[in-house]
Amino acid sequence: MLVRLADGDLASLTIIREPPEFFAQLRSYGFTEHASTSSPELVEMQTGAFLDTVAGVFSIRVPQNRPFTYVIPDGMSRADWLATMEEQAHDPRFSLRERDGEFSYCMTVL
Repeated sequence: MLVRLADGDLASLTIIREPPEFFAQLRSYGFTEHASTSSPELVEMQTGAFLDTVAGVFSIRVPQNRPFTYVIPDGMSRADWLATMEEQAHDPRFSLRERDGEFSYCMTVL
């Protein structure tokens, strides 16, 4: 998904969620950052709270302190955007590929 960094630049955020933990990659021109955490609270966490947690972990634990906000498309409510994110998280057409320690988000066209 797209996020906007505190300096205004866009970045790509990829998240692997396997409760009770997650691993995420924040990537833009010139940098790739990773963050992860584990907590029993992640198991039952709703999508909105989970995404807020991911943003919070990046703002605290990433060495370069790269805070960001999620980019919600114009005309879409936060609730609709969250529903779309949840749907994509379970859609088998979307997948991650790893190469040299970095993740790429892919969609298989059927």
